Amino acid sequence: MSTAEELFQRATEVRADAVRHLTALAGDASMCAIGRSGRSFPAAKYHEGRQSGAGDVRRALRGAPADAASVDVVVADVRQRWQQTMDGAHAKGPDWVAYATGGLDALAEITAALRPSQPQQ
Repeated sequence: MSTAEELFQRATEVRADAVRHLTALAGDASMCAIGRSGRSFPAAKYHEGRQSGAGDVRRALRGAPADAASVDVVVADVRQRWQQTMDGAHAKGPDWVAYATGGLDALAEITAALRPSQPQQ
């Protein structure tokens, strides 16, 4: 895997990208206000999930040892929590599915960009 510092930086980039998308989609409305309106907004919920997933990685790394094995454990723990969110999302509706998908996609973005390239065969 990568160092904790590299992973933290990538999580910061993913989180900032999610915030940009979320801001563009939601405009001046907060996600709480949109949710209270009763309307479904999966596109925004997806980016809210990306933001939250990247934030979870950042928070988890703050107290973790920097060695690669510890970083892998941290990421696996965060991924497991997001998978549990996804497991219950379908029963809650499309906004929850979008949110959970965004969180899992953030984890994939964070880790995929940091893996060494595999040689082409």
